[in-house]
Amino acid sequence: MTFTVFFQKKRFIKNPFAKIHNEITLPEEYSIMERRSVNGEKKEKFWTIQPELSSFRVIDYENVWREKHISANNELLYVLDGKCTLEIGEGLAYPAVAGDFLLIPRHVLHRDVFEPLRGLRIMMISFTWQEADLFFNTVNNVELHRLDFATRSEVRRRLDFLYELWSKKLISTPNAQVQLHALLLLFYCSIVHAAKAKEQINTNLGHSKLIQQAKFFITQNYASEITLEQTSVKLGISPSYLSRLFQREFGVSFSTYLTTIRLENAVSLLHHTALQIAEIAYRCGFKDSSYFIKIFRQHYGKTPGNFRT
Repeated sequence: MTFTVFFQKKRFIKNPFAKIHNEITLPEEYSIMERRSVNGEKKEKFWTIQPELSSFRVIDYENVWREKHISANNELLYVLDGKCTLEIGEGLAYPAVAGDFLLIPRHVLHRDVFEPLRGLRIMMISFTWQEADLFFNTVNNVELHRLDFATRSEVRRRLDFLYELWSKKLISTPNAQVQLHALLLLFYCSIVHAAKAKEQINTNLGHSKLIQQAKFFITQNYASEITLEQTSVKLGISPSYLSRLFQREFGVSFSTYLTTIRLENAVSLLHHTALQIAEIAYRCGFKDSSYFIKIFRQHYGKTPGNFRT
């Protein structure tokens, strides 16, 4: 995809499913991990025991879950359209918008709240995993919200492609489980890597906080007419300083980053909804559908209509 050239620090495999077999495809920088204990468990065990896939589907919700409920399996949610808030236990709430990920451990009381008039479309993977408790000690919904841009893009791309294979019955359950394992480990690696980097570069904490705030503002408002100036005012810094932060963090300008976010969400809607092209353009912040089609063709080599077919 076009944005892979933006992120020189993280080199992701271009086609994670080029060889569909029992091989976990992970980012190159994580191919060799130190062998240390994690909460008393050997890391080798954590990395070799695969989850068991129970179900993989796209769900359209039209009504709010009014009562909290418990799932027998762990669930990975990928929000395709709409907004929701995951309420877990007593007092824990995690908001999510299109493009976000949520994790629900098994046997945990929870409820999904969203706007009933707009509805909610979610890709849901239900799975069991012997190592789930150990995994959830590191990977949780707070950390998923903090995932870096490159990891988010990579996981979305892999999930979209994996679901396409699954829905067309082009991948077996054992191989799908291998790829699910790879995705879960990608979450884990990214979070651990980010934690180490944060410890090593304390001087950049202020910059990281500003970037996270800017990313959050864009994620919440990409469908609106937001600008570099608006975002900088929101953060209390100058437009030129914010522009430099984006260039240093992502290697692209603010406007290019915003356009990439909008196009990613447009791709998700093209894959998973039957919305008209003009409606998708509007929902993703492109007020002119002709401009949307032009930009889309520049990034993906084909029009949205041809991309969908």
